[in-house]
Amino acid sequence: MELHEIHLKKAINFFKTADHLVYVTMPVVNDNKLFITVLDNIHMALENGMNAVLEYERLYKRIMPLADNFESRFEVFKRMVGKHGFINDDVIIIKELKRFIEDRKEAPVEFTRSDKFVICSDDYRMKTISIEEIKKYLSITKNFLLKINKIVKK
Repeated sequence: MELHEIHLKKAINFFKTADHLVYVTMPVVNDNKLFITVLDNIHMALENGMNAVLEYERLYKRIMPLADNFESRFEVFKRMVGKHGFINDDVIIIKELKRFIEDRKEAPVEFTRSDKFVICSDDYRMKTISIEEIKKYLSITKNFLLKINKIVKK
């Protein structure tokens, strides 16, 4: 199995986990702290999907070998947006989720309020995430992975 196929399989598994958590587990459990787990899974699905495209391009020698850090891979992927039919929302959501997860790790305070998960920075700027936003992210991720599947299955 090629490296791009492994990344695609991981991306699909992360997506299925996030989808299951949102549409099956969360309605039963009713715990907004699952938002973070869902966001982590969505982010990992997007990142592995991005890596699948990059490894596919690298396999056919269309790009040079890449460093293993997120930033360099993301910059190369951004340049490929038009080539494979991705839209800017795909790129924006990858960066947005990466930033949200990093901010959450550095945040001194996090809590749930009604149907939202809130993180506060050191200077008490708040970022919130709701179930509606998560469902929107899932929808975008699904379309993103479908595009990737078409690309690597050619």
